[in-house]
Amino acid sequence: MANWWNGLTLSGQIFAMIAIPATAVMLVQALLLLLGIGLDIDVDGDGVPDADIDHDGLGLISVRGIVAFFSVGGWAGFVADAGGLPIAVSVLIALTAGVLALIGIAVLFKSVYKLQGEGNLSIENAVGKTGKVYLPIPPKGQGQGKINLLLQDRLTELDAVHEGDTTLVTGESVIVLSVADAQTVVVQGVNTEDKTIYQGGISKWN
Repeated sequence: MANWWNGLTLSGQIFAMIAIPATAVMLVQALLLLLGIGLDIDVDGDGVPDADIDHDGLGLISVRGIVAFFSVGGWAGFVADAGGLPIAVSVLIALTAGVLALIGIAVLFKSVYKLQGEGNLSIENAVGKTGKVYLPIPPKGQGQGKINLLLQDRLTELDAVHEGDTTLVTGESVIVLSVADAQTVVVQGVNTEDKTIYQGGISKWN
């Protein structure tokens, strides 16, 4: 090892000193990720780590991104220097490779967090949609039942209550009027007399 190190040029040693620790950190990150442990910084304080500082843009400043920059850039510079390229060219190659790695990591985790966000159902999106009663919904004040409806392209089961004086039976079509809580919606039978207008998933009621 000592002979290998002593055989490197000064610039090669500098590139190696950058690349080796960064690669070690990257391996630790990968191991922790496999174990389900996150290792990054919540820069914007919203509880979502790293790769999405600007939720509408591409967040580049993250622990993973910076580690990738130094690891990939360091090794690219090391290889270029070992190939006998001028130091200026080696540095340029190192910077280019590092920036590409930084952007690649940002794009990757931006996509991951976007998929996670899209995967979270928002019950508010059920308002105005029609569904079917799965478990009978008793009259007002007598409990709740369940409905099935298509929400965010997924067949979803929700707790449901309604304001009427009759029981909504299994298989009956209902429309969601509002949200009662995080898991429960207020529904009305589609064929009830107090429905006045239903257009394109938006309902208007007396």
